[in-house]
Amino acid sequence: MKIKFILPDFYLWEEYADLLDEYTDGGPWTLFREYATAEEFEQVIHRTNRAALGIGVGEHAPCVTYWVRDTDTGRLVGAVNIRYYLTKQGFDTWGHIGYGVRPSERRKGYATAILRMALEECRQMKMERVLIGCRDDNEGSWRTIEKCGGVLENRAHVIDHDGTPQYIRRYWIEL
Repeated sequence: MKIKFILPDFYLWEEYADLLDEYTDGGPWTLFREYATAEEFEQVIHRTNRAALGIGVGEHAPCVTYWVRDTDTGRLVGAVNIRYYLTKQGFDTWGHIGYGVRPSERRKGYATAILRMALEECRQMKMERVLIGCRDDNEGSWRTIEKCGGVLENRAHVIDHDGTPQYIRRYWIEL
């Protein structure tokens, strides 16, 4: 399997819709759900790419989002979000990197490949170490982080974006 990161672009509308339509739980928080019309999808592209410039991110850190393509199959298999630095909220919760793999492609090694490539991006950005958070009940995610060198700092109680309390695991990876 070989993957590449690609920047969100309008020509990917059908592939993006196919990717997100596969999720029954709303999909990764790194992706926007409003994509039914050309105008809505254009806004997805604008919001996603503006966030890399720090526009419209509120109290969150500027971040770059890549969609992930399997170069063998040509299929979009997921997405990754890299925050350039941590705000207090980012430090207390999800950290520098968020990623997701479409349900039909899980347990095939994509998460590990995506995280390793994201870590290389962080090295190129001259980051010294990165924090990554994941849900405590997402064993696949925390095992992936550990496989990529993550050292557990703690478990933390947080309120999710939808208001649901939950526990997360917070890991550091030295670059």
